[in-house]
Amino acid sequence: MDALSQELQDFLIRLGREPGCVGEKVEHYMKHIMHLVYADDEDMLQQYYGLFGNDVKPLEDIARERHVSNETMLKIIEANLRKMAVSPEWQMVKQIISRRADK
Repeated sequence: MDALSQELQDFLIRLGREPGCVGEKVEHYMKHIMHLVYADDEDMLQQYYGLFGNDVKPLEDIARERHVSNETMLKIIEANLRKMAVSPEWQMVKQIISRRADK
């Protein structure tokens, strides 16, 4: 996983564990960023990271539901993360987050 994707993954993990770690505005932006991937993948990512009221679902369960191996599922997750991580939308949200952390 490249650095941009890792940075987004770290944020999504934190957002899943601490839903209140960002304001409504950033959460709203993140929901829109999720729309950059196919709807099935969006749902899968929300379950995998436990976002927006979803419980965290283990990789093995998601892979089994999609009839793919765990390795293939990880590749799908990484490809979707990359797609979102290089978007101008994520770059904007990242700036908002970093400005708030500096205060």
